[in-house]
Amino acid sequence: MITFLHSLGAVAAWSGLFYKLRALRKNPRDPALAALCAVLALSGMSFFVSLPPVWARLDDITGVPNIAAVLAQSCVLSLVVGQQVVLTYWARPPERARRLVRWQLSFCALSLAALVTLFCLLTPTVQRVKGFTLYYVHDPYYIAYLSLYIGVYLIGEANVFRVCWGYSRVAGRTWLRRGLRVIAVGAFVTLGYGTIRAGNILGTVFDFDLRAWEDVAWLCGDIGSALTLVGWTLPGWGPRVAAVGHWATAYRRHRRLYPLWAALHAAVPTIALAPARGALADRLTVRQMEFRLYRRVIEIRDGQLALRAHHDPVAAERARHEALAAGMPEDDARAHVEAVRIKSALAAKAEGRAAAADGTAPAGRPDARTDLSDETVWLVRVATAFAALPGSAAHGGDVRDGDDDVQVEAMRRQSAGSG
Repeated sequence: MITFLHSLGAVAAWSGLFYKLRALRKNPRDPALAALCAVLALSGMSFFVSLPPVWARLDDITGVPNIAAVLAQSCVLSLVVGQQVVLTYWARPPERARRLVRWQLSFCALSLAALVTLFCLLTPTVQRVKGFTLYYVHDPYYIAYLSLYIGVYLIGEANVFRVCWGYSRVAGRTWLRRGLRVIAVGAFVTLGYGTIRAGNILGTVFDFDLRAWEDVAWLCGDIGSALTLVGWTLPGWGPRVAAVGHWATAYRRHRRLYPLWAALHAAVPTIALAPARGALADRLTVRQMEFRLYRRVIEIRDGQLALRAHHDPVAAERARHEALAAGMPEDDARAHVEAVRIKSALAAKAEGRAAAADGTAPAGRPDARTDLSDETVWLVRVATAFAALPGSAAHGGDVRDGDDDVQVEAMRRQSAGSG
């Protein structure tokens, strides 16, 4: 599992790096963006050299046992400092940020020098692809090495958690706020890794053993790091993913409205802004979905208003009794009644007769909201009820492909009740 998580972390880090490099090429003088790219590159490298095959291969190439350990941990120490650099440039005026960053980079260089020196003093030098910390934790030089590494790690990640969570409360952009919160959560999770490693050190003094927590330590480290990687890049790609989701929702609803719209358009062709398209062409329509969806909602409402003179109050009342007898939920019952009202009006118009008008407007949302999104959800429910009525499915029964806003099974029960 740990090998899989390391591999996944490396892929995530380098994917984020390639994504951010595009922005860096457009704005090469942005120091915060350059620091973030460095953080992503170092994160990917730390995961990569920690993979057992890479670890062993590096030992063979260099002739230095466990050199991958100091390489990976040097990368982690550097990226922890790099995260502070990113936050510094984000939070402070440029001149003040540059002064503070110089101190941060100097601290990083001294810490790395001390880390490498302590690693070179380790004895015995036995290759430990797995359990490196547990094997060396009783060595005094490694205790100093691990104390330095974990000290920087815990302080850095705790600061990332503190700063990002605090900034997320005042961030103006939605996806920036979400990204900062994901970073904060990831940093908090990584504290589990640091805490267990600190426990490994304290165990040598107070005579307790945390070997059973080794897998938990790696899970906290890898999962927390993955979350921070997602958070750093989320403000860039999050809105695009959300746009795809909005498009998919609009497309589904546009299709679900087709049976009702087609029936109304056949009876009242003037409701359409653009020339009518067949069912296949409608299914293949993929551009400007939100505009097309809202246009379809408006045209359906226009069609309902045009049929007011043909509404049959008797048919609507009969449908209401059927819905109550079938025990339908309130919204489904209202949708069924409205679907029957529309179908009876279409039949009356086709036969050239005006029914005894009931003087009511087309039924809207039960909460009487005028929000167009709520109206769309309501009309999708009505369209599903309309398609379920006997003799109505031919207008577009091929669109029953599921929607979160519609209870299809309830509509089928309603169809059986009204038949």
